[in-house]
Amino acid sequence: MIVTTSYDPSPETADYARSLAARYGGRFVPRKKYSLEHLGRNYKDEGILLVTREEIRYYEEDEPPAFFHPSMSLVRIKRMLRGEADTLIELSGAAPGDRVLDCTAGLASDSIVFAFAVGDQGRVTALESEAVPAMLIQEGLVRYESDIPEVNDAMRRIDVRRTDHLSYLQQAASGSVDIIYFDPMFRRPIQESAAMSTLRSRANDAAVSVEAIAEAKRVARKCIVLKEHRDSPEFARLGFENVLRSTTKTTYGVIRL
Repeated sequence: MIVTTSYDPSPETADYARSLAARYGGRFVPRKKYSLEHLGRNYKDEGILLVTREEIRYYEEDEPPAFFHPSMSLVRIKRMLRGEADTLIELSGAAPGDRVLDCTAGLASDSIVFAFAVGDQGRVTALESEAVPAMLIQEGLVRYESDIPEVNDAMRRIDVRRTDHLSYLQQAASGSVDIIYFDPMFRRPIQESAAMSTLRSRANDAAVSVEAIAEAKRVARKCIVLKEHRDSPEFARLGFENVLRSTTKTTYGVIRL
């Protein structure tokens, strides 16, 4: 992976790019006046991480750039601040002080909402097995600044781990978290989901296993929640008998413990 900057970067931006290259096994290349395409051809590397003052973006071949953004978590937390209910939080029963394990973090939008709900006495651990999404959320959750202080506080409290969820669950102590959440890549993609379209080619598209659910039942104290397409057979396959009726294309299944 090449790590470079915008044109004429500040010393701080250049230093940050160098630190990212060292942290994630990339190669720092000064941008100078070259295009990203030129750098990719010249260094024979298809992966390019572009560092600017505002954000980092990952480019690979002809795919749209991938970058961190809190996405719908901003809207959802604004609503919660107004006293409105959030479906995921209500269904999971997440409360201040709870420990939440997000097994398939993706771009961490649901992790942010959970972190807001459990507060500074709670804990959210977000697992992401794939290198690019893990890198983007590790950096984005620390550096992104929204205009909502509560969102910023929630993002900073999330503990990101790059690992697959089954291995993590197998090593976790029984009853060590309150809520375990799965939001895998849907078996039936929702094509109009813009956030997922940039992530899908770089994400782990493996289905959640029955073994993972069995481990989750051991590790969780309150419940396990699965998000999927509302018509997905995954709910039945994995033993989620309590599935929320939905008028949207997605819904949640819950196993209460």
